[in-house]
Amino acid sequence: MKKSQVAVSILQCSAMWPTLPLLEKPLFHPLRANASVDERVRRSYARARDIVQAYHLTVDDILTTSPNFWRMHTDPIWTIDGAAGTLVTIHLNLFAGTIAKYASSRPDLEVILQDALQFKLVGQFCLTEIGHGLDAMHLETTATQLSDGSFELNSPNDNAAKFMPPTSPAGVPCMAVVFARTIVSGEDRGIKSFLVAFNDGVRMCPGVVSKLLPQRGGTEPLNHSITYFHRVKLPASALLGSSAKPKDARLAFFSRIFRVAIGTLAIGGQGLSALQVATSISAQYSHRRLITDNEGRRQPIIAFRTQHTPIAVALAQSYVMRALQQVATSIFSSTGDMPIRHGVATILKVVMINHAQRSLLELAERCGAQGLFEINQLSSMHKTLQGVSVAEGDSLVLSIRLATEILLGRYSMIPPDSDSLLARHEIGLFGSFRERLSHMPGHRSIEFSRFVLPQAVRLVESIGQRIAYDAAVNMEVEQCLVDLYVAHCVKADSAWYVQHAGLTEEAQMDMESDAVDAVLPRMSELIAGMGVDAYAVAPITTWARWNSFVESLETFNGADNPVMSRM
Repeated sequence: MKKSQVAVSILQCSAMWPTLPLLEKPLFHPLRANASVDERVRRSYARARDIVQAYHLTVDDILTTSPNFWRMHTDPIWTIDGAAGTLVTIHLNLFAGTIAKYASSRPDLEVILQDALQFKLVGQFCLTEIGHGLDAMHLETTATQLSDGSFELNSPNDNAAKFMPPTSPAGVPCMAVVFARTIVSGEDRGIKSFLVAFNDGVRMCPGVVSKLLPQRGGTEPLNHSITYFHRVKLPASALLGSSAKPKDARLAFFSRIFRVAIGTLAIGGQGLSALQVATSISAQYSHRRLITDNEGRRQPIIAFRTQHTPIAVALAQSYVMRALQQVATSIFSSTGDMPIRHGVATILKVVMINHAQRSLLELAERCGAQGLFEINQLSSMHKTLQGVSVAEGDSLVLSIRLATEILLGRYSMIPPDSDSLLARHEIGLFGSFRERLSHMPGHRSIEFSRFVLPQAVRLVESIGQRIAYDAAVNMEVEQCLVDLYVAHCVKADSAWYVQHAGLTEEAQMDMESDAVDAVLPRMSELIAGMGVDAYAVAPITTWARWNSFVESLETFNGADNPVMSRM
């Protein structure tokens, strides 16, 4: 099988591709405390490679979004290194997934795809531009066909630079699927995708310019970049798909970026593993941390209501979100209805990430000053989820789109299984906003923008919470956990339940208190049942880890200071 011109073009960047040395136990192996950003980035690439090779996804897994594909996206290993997780999902879902769509009829692409599945190269996905953000349909990067059939890829101005994908050299050859406005014989043929070589792991390819962005802070560092194209020459085979002008430009655009919807659902699953690991860390810390009462007795802080309640809530969310994830991925993979796919993906991402972000923030606070440090995982996971919230579609924008379409009756999501509190909440909210909409000029009016759009996330959350509840009941999640989940959801929109469900503030407090009481005796058993303790590697979890961490810190003392020594 011969390599295509595309494959040859990346080989021409350098005669040899340097290999990244395998680190000892790279998934857990810690670097020294003062390791450079470059060392940490390369470790994340090593971890990403090991995750890809460990799951050994096939082309069929990626195209059909198999259970193994979804399982990979909820693996707790992602909580160890969010940067590695970012690399893996871009590489397998967006890059390999896009190429796989065309590979069956192009043996040349099959070569690239197989290299990607073995992580011989790392793939990126360049869609978003600095000047356009989510308004990607108006991107300005151009790919102009030349007389010999080849293309010239160009960034006509700074606003057309691709933003965020990690494209600077990091020791592994890099290619990308790049979206550009395609010009053929002077005619705009719409936005199409191209396979482009970026670097050989050490040097950038001719015409491709990558400016390394500063680190986001609080997470494992990654080589996020701004990428420009200066008249980059591409072979005709770089074009993925037809060069013909589509009849419906909008439909054709969304068809080309179809992997983004899959990514919305896939990365939303990171909220599940974050909840699970954070629950384990905070529980272990709370058992280890002792205080002395007025009578001189020592007791762990887990005994206090203010300490064990947020842990119990996160535990309940973990089990219920696992049920939601299983239902959502099953529906997504079994339907070809694109609106339903987008809806399910949006619902899971919004509900799961919002639950996880809020819980992680509270759990970190309950671990005091020690919970603030990146090494103890909580703050790092929270910062990673901030990135997840805006990746593959900003959660707010996705919510606005979904809530608006449902209010307009364009389609509906999964109906409730029962007349539960959460089902009544969802039906009541949508009913009241449909009534309000009926008195407005339309969904593009100022009134809609002022009164409905700010409630979009609340509306989507109401659907997701209800679907999650139904999934948990059907999958026989422990009743105490389901009850606590419901109590927490009620508390999150307390005023509605007071006004429309007759639940007074006192009744809501009793609901939560009773549910926590039911969970508390079984908390340790239920946490162990999640099977994530091996990934809760924060120093604050055990005295042995804490002592080892302290011993590893750079130390200063008076003997090191000549001035102090003479005093």
